[in-house]
Amino acid sequence: MELVKSIGADKVIDYTKEDFTKSGEVYDIVFDAVYMISKSQCKNILKENGIFDSSHGKIPQPKEKDLVFLKELIEKGKLKPVIDKTYTMEQIVEGHRYVDKGHKKGHVIIKI
Repeated sequence: MELVKSIGADKVIDYTKEDFTKSGEVYDIVFDAVYMISKSQCKNILKENGIFDSSHGKIPQPKEKDLVFLKELIEKGKLKPVIDKTYTMEQIVEGHRYVDKGHKKGHVIIKI
């Protein structure tokens, strides 16, 4: 949780300890990074124009302007990528096993 706070989250919820859908709070954005909730489960906790998003099943198709914007954020030190582990190509199976366990705390990199 400290890791997520350190990269800028206003509020972090441990889904194993708290059912945030029953807290009475409403949110501008709910981002499900671990595929534990659906949009329909969040309808009562989102503000009128609130956004629900999940990284599940998405293949990003960034536009050039988005990549330039990200580059600028990185160069200014405002975007802090979190790298959990790095594996070589020879260790790729081990890397996939690690990710499949569902407990990674950041990106897992395969060094080519």
